[in-house]
Amino acid sequence: MEKSFPKTKEYMVPQIYDYILHRSGDKSVQNDKTGIQRMLQNFNGAFTEEQLRENMEKYNLTKMFELVKKYFKREYDYKDDSIILSNNYQQSINSYLYDDLVNPIFIHIDELLESTMIAFLAAAFKWSKEFENLEVYGECFKYVLFLLNDVCIFGKMQGVEANNALLKLLSNDTQILQLAESCYWTILVFSLAHEMAHAYFAHIGKKYSEKHLERKEYDADMVAYDIVLRIIMDADKEHILEDYTYLAPMMYMDFFDLYYYTDRILYKTRFYDPSHPTPDKRKRRLFAVVNKDEYEFDAVSGNDLYRDFLDIFKEYKEQVLLKMERGKLDKIIHVEKRRKMRGENEYDTAGSTKI
Repeated sequence: MEKSFPKTKEYMVPQIYDYILHRSGDKSVQNDKTGIQRMLQNFNGAFTEEQLRENMEKYNLTKMFELVKKYFKREYDYKDDSIILSNNYQQSINSYLYDDLVNPIFIHIDELLESTMIAFLAAAFKWSKEFENLEVYGECFKYVLFLLNDVCIFGKMQGVEANNALLKLLSNDTQILQLAESCYWTILVFSLAHEMAHAYFAHIGKKYSEKHLERKEYDADMVAYDIVLRIIMDADKEHILEDYTYLAPMMYMDFFDLYYYTDRILYKTRFYDPSHPTPDKRKRRLFAVVNKDEYEFDAVSGNDLYRDFLDIFKEYKEQVLLKMERGKLDKIIHVEKRRKMRGENEYDTAGSTKI
């Protein structure tokens, strides 16, 4: 039985298009005409080339960064136009703020994180929507596993073959594309605001004890979520962020939870970084923020969407463990390669995956 997802708005999905066109690592598809043709072929009649181009102008990393800066000025009276935005491919699922107190500050949102997140959301929502369809179930599971293993753990950009698999899986399902797109932008705003919050705290001279560096992340999360919720509530927001995406930051934390879980089950690697709390701890803090009375908006659709997402979150964990125990994942496990990545240490510091 198909699930009833939130009603989506009538814009198309520029980031999916951008992902197909530019994020594959294959130069042969990095051509506007080729990329557009692939999208039009897989979503026949759903949109036009003009709509794709218009929406890419409206929804992009730079525009979202400007939106975040606007709300920081309005809500926290903080503005720093010298901060540089970077999204170069550094082969890691990563976002961070770099400030050496000498050179200009820059916020980095890795290209690999961008492409992986939109693909993950699309596959997870499709899986949830058609859970009873065994063929779709199987393809979605394999794709999510591919993203969390080959892409996240080993920093491998998705290639044309992976892009084609996703397009085939989502063919003509514009609802799933729109849901993934909407949640993706909310996550991106949250990530940008989180890094901007670090710059804001440095600006106001906020200090942290070496014994409790994790509070930096909790505080940055709280400010970032506040920015997200303010944008969602803003009557003049022009539908930049949808109310049904208000729990997308929790999906973001769940994504990293699944990433670390996959690494633990497949390679016995444990997440450990004293300055970065685990995703589940961060998620609990985020729920404490959104439950405050000052945030008022329609939460029903968002609750339903997240509930459906959690079904897949739990199902993925169960299936990975079950298939691992039965030896069905042996062909995709790269033990020696993973061992070389982490050296001789028993625990990873997760420095390349800080968010």
